[in-house]
Amino acid sequence: MKTSSKGVRLICEFEGFRTKAYLDPVGIPTIGYGFTEGVALGDTMTQYAAQQRMGRELVKYERGVSAACKVPPNQNQFDALVCFAWNVGVAGMSSSSVIKAYNRGDMPSAARAFALWNKAGGKVFAGLTRRRAAEAALFLEPVAGGLSESTEGPVLAMP
Repeated sequence: MKTSSKGVRLICEFEGFRTKAYLDPVGIPTIGYGFTEGVALGDTMTQYAAQQRMGRELVKYERGVSAACKVPPNQNQFDALVCFAWNVGVAGMSSSSVIKAYNRGDMPSAARAFALWNKAGGKVFAGLTRRRAAEAALFLEPVAGGLSESTEGPVLAMP
């Protein structure tokens, strides 16, 4: 399964785009749409380069979500889980209360569990609270006709 344009937009909305590397709230060098791997302060990135990198990196998160889900999610659940994993990492998502509830088949509990992940460095962040609410809302949103929007390659509809 691949992330739909709706999922990509959600990631981009909450990550924002930064051309220059900066320290995130817990001191990790970050650039572009929330990239951290191989990033050093002083690095710069164009939006085109960030879009290309996102297309490559999404695969890791999509595979992580697919591996963590005992039953294939619908497109909206998948997109919400990829957005969540993009922010907390594949390991964090895989061991989270969100995925545990999902795998039990308890979708309301899974949606509520997103809200537990609103801290960075032990501190609650309003942006993370808003992000988790948006992820939970997408997770619970029915898919029109029950069909997936995207099944081939990432759809990079950047804002």
